[in-house]
Amino acid sequence: MSIREKVAEVLQEARNLLSTLEESEAEQVLCALRGWQKKRLFFWARGRSFLVLKGFAMRLMHLGYVVHIVGEVTCPAMQKGDVLVVASGSGKTSSVLLFAEKARDLGAEVLAFLGRRGTPLERIAHHAVAFSPEQAGESRQLYTGGGGTRFEDALWLFCDALILALVEGREGEAYRLMVERHANLE
Repeated sequence: MSIREKVAEVLQEARNLLSTLEESEAEQVLCALRGWQKKRLFFWARGRSFLVLKGFAMRLMHLGYVVHIVGEVTCPAMQKGDVLVVASGSGKTSSVLLFAEKARDLGAEVLAFLGRRGTPLERIAHHAVAFSPEQAGESRQLYTGGGGTRFEDALWLFCDALILALVEGREGEAYRLMVERHANLE
């Protein structure tokens, strides 16, 4: 099989998983994101899911959101009214659960991106978007209990779709501001 065919296979698997999202959950998250423009958003996950969230945080920063990556030395203390954005394919990653519970205790909202439904993290989160891998067919990529490559690929595309939805109708202005905020020490 050629690389082009492998790319098509990866894209199809991501498309299949994305098709399992509940539109109402996605709309609720989009609505929440629109309301969080003046709030501080903190991001946490593990592994490749964390890389996806860092990319999402970067794009939100380009749009003018105040974002912090948990674990970085410049990350401030979380306070009441802040938001913690987390991702977990399994929905039971221990550090993600711990930080989500602590954020709730501090009075912060929790948004979770999940690789499957019915997980402990879904019960902790105020807002959740969960994939349903059992409806997406088999995956030939690394897969572990809802997580794995297909989840990460689909999550990246979903986060990019959220960014497109946030700028819809004001693309020119939004992209101009994004370019102004883009890194210039490269």
